[in-house]
Amino acid sequence: MIFTVVSFLLFTLLVAFISYWKTKDEDLSTQDGYFLAGRSLTGWVIGGSLMLTNLSKDS
Repeated sequence: MIFTVVSFLLFTLLVAFISYWKTKDEDLSTQDGYFLAGRSLTGWVIGGSLMLTNLSKDS
């Protein structure tokens, strides 16, 4: 049980750190920066996100 909790916390902290590190220099004060990730996302990422969002609501 304790291993599960510690693993979850460590993984969550790792994701938070990587997210902060990758986005710390992003300009979120513009519409493009906030909603479109500075137009850096590819069509595959956007399409995959839409597909997985729609799949997850049906389960």
